[in-house]
Amino acid sequence: MAMNVSLSPKTQKLLKQQMKKSGASNPDDLLRTALQTLDQVRGEDYEDLDPATQAAIERGEGQYRRGEYRPWEQVREELRARFIKK
Repeated sequence: MAMNVSLSPKTQKLLKQQMKKSGASNPDDLLRTALQTLDQVRGEDYEDLDPATQAAIERGEGQYRRGEYRPWEQVREELRARFIKK
């Protein structure tokens, strides 16, 4: 099934940048990867999770709302230092 899609100039630029970063050879490959990643990120429905996992998610969301979090860049660097020792 062929599908024609119209993209804004801003989206076209982003698409080209992401293709270059990811090494995708064409927009179809990049979109397929993005959609697969989206499915993985979504994972299970909240209602299907066990009560302990739901409670952990709710605790984390509460911490976030109260401002009890650290910037991703800081956490990423700590993880890199701990697990990717170069």
